[in-house]
Amino acid sequence: MSTELSIIVPVYNGGKYLRPCLDSIVAQTYSNWELLLIDDGSCDGSAAVCDEYASRDSRITVVHKPNGGQAAARNDGVALAKGRYVCFVDCDDWLEPAMYATMIQTLEQQQADIVICGYIEEYATRQKHVSADGVLTVYDAHDALKLVLEGRIGSYLWSMLFRREVVQEPMLSLNPYEDHATIFKWISHARRVVTLHQAFYHYRQLQTSSLHSYNPKNGNHYFLAIKERYYYIADHHLLPGWEAENRRLYLRGCIKLTKDLARMPDYDSQLGAIIEEVRDELRGFLPISRREIGTKYYTRLRLLLADINLYVRLLRLSSVFAISKKRKDKGLV
Repeated sequence: MSTELSIIVPVYNGGKYLRPCLDSIVAQTYSNWELLLIDDGSCDGSAAVCDEYASRDSRITVVHKPNGGQAAARNDGVALAKGRYVCFVDCDDWLEPAMYATMIQTLEQQQADIVICGYIEEYATRQKHVSADGVLTVYDAHDALKLVLEGRIGSYLWSMLFRREVVQEPMLSLNPYEDHATIFKWISHARRVVTLHQAFYHYRQLQTSSLHSYNPKNGNHYFLAIKERYYYIADHHLLPGWEAENRRLYLRGCIKLTKDLARMPDYDSQLGAIIEEVRDELRGFLPISRREIGTKYYTRLRLLLADINLYVRLLRLSSVFAISKKRKDKGLV
């Protein structure tokens, strides 16, 4: 019997979370799968754990490679995948037992190419259910693509199951924003996309993850990711008649990024250099009108173009007042 589902898990120093992750995959009620563990140069014993699980289950394959980053590991997994369907799991998360059985059944029933489930954010002392109201919605590729660009469908690779044929372009090495720069391309190849608001995926919130830790590359990688989105859609004419909205979303995304970077607690010259790079990109889109991007973004853009140092100082000062107001509103001061 041929393999139906390829589950790709990049593993880099999975530590104490790796075994629960792998156990949740082995416990899936859907059993016709292969698990591709891409050991990305782990140095904490994770490689041995991967080999141990592979020795116990013939459906598990381990690839040991020098560290090259999560995107490269995922690309290696896709190249090896034999299944009709492809999905991805992060090695510090875990799954509900019926996740893949339900998602595959939904995909086939709706004659779709991608199904997206809800998830549970797992904090140290609490949980948060996201997109978990039980609603099922079917979109064509154009509508789904617009919703992704507007942020109304999340770009989280691990919440999605794909037919193999839509997974075409390789992921870019833009940690932690490779999903942001890639998923929209795969959606553009789909006929139908289903959002299934059942929370099957447990997304562990770790302060040590790249999304929660300070790294100047994060800001630069986010800029490259939204830049990839804008130019890819424009160059491939993916959304005819939506060109102005694509431009508006990109401009506002760039301006918001400069605000977020300016307000970083550890603001330094590296972040300042990214703001300068974004400013230079925005200059290439002039003239930009107040009507196009809205008053708030237009005001920030004018100040950013006029004086970066003043722009950063004012944003950092306004951030302090905003934090003080929130604390006052909560009765903390």
